[in-house]
Amino acid sequence: MTFQGNGPLDTSDVSSGGGGGGMGRGMMIGGGGIGTVVIGLIIYFLTGSTGGVPQQASPGGGAGGAVSQADQQMDQHIKSCTIELANTDTACRIVATTNSLNKVWPTVLKGYRPPKGGTKIMPTGAQSINTACGVASADTGPFYCPRDEVAVFQIDFMDRVIKRMGGSNAPFSQEYIVAHEFGHHVQNLIGTIGKAQAGVGAQSGSVRVELQADCFAGVWAAHADKGQGAMLKPLNQQEISSAITTAQAIGDDTIQRNAGRNPNPESFSHGTSAQRVKWFSQGYQTGDYQQCNTFVGTV
Repeated sequence: MTFQGNGPLDTSDVSSGGGGGGMGRGMMIGGGGIGTVVIGLIIYFLTGSTGGVPQQASPGGGAGGAVSQADQQMDQHIKSCTIELANTDTACRIVATTNSLNKVWPTVLKGYRPPKGGTKIMPTGAQSINTACGVASADTGPFYCPRDEVAVFQIDFMDRVIKRMGGSNAPFSQEYIVAHEFGHHVQNLIGTIGKAQAGVGAQSGSVRVELQADCFAGVWAAHADKGQGAMLKPLNQQEISSAITTAQAIGDDTIQRNAGRNPNPESFSHGTSAQRVKWFSQGYQTGDYQQCNTFVGTV
């Protein structure tokens, strides 16, 4: 259990992942090791196919059409979320973490505002979601689209896929994944997210952007259990370790080894396991987003 208190959660900016979203193509920023650069390799590792690569939306098609029954049920479920349910239910945990992030970041970063597009939760069985960055299948994994400022999470990924990859589906590990994607939103606000396009390989802009998002997740964790009205109970080492386990599992080198390949630094896009742990820990230990400058020197 990580959340404390009782009562309803603010669900005004959280909804099911079905339907909606703009059309077009932009930069999809992946989290949890599943991003547009390395997605083919990982989806092959998980499912034996590369069908999860995001595609450009086509007018009148994609997930922007009819809302499925599963989406309707998810929307109803989200509206019923309480702090108590956040300790046992994945969707409500995503809602509660969203609430906490939008409560903590304004105290850390002047000018912070919640993502305009909010948080989208794809229920198990959902096929795709349409955002301004294109149509992403359920296999894409958690991501943030800066064009419409939306953070997307799949229940199946949070509950099962991350564990299959060697990570943890413990509550705080799931919260770390949410916090990482919101780290990309912080980057969107401060202007560093565009650096993801610079270069390729182990020292590329993509790697530096992902590591900074890990660091920002650590900054949130450093503040989320402190002060009057903190939503999280004081975090213990076991909870922090669950996030570290997930950070290790989604490093580029670990993912490639698990796929039966020798790690190739020239193909890295998210950082090694050691780097991801290092930068999450940096944020958590300092609690200062200004200590998350991954764009200077060697990461």
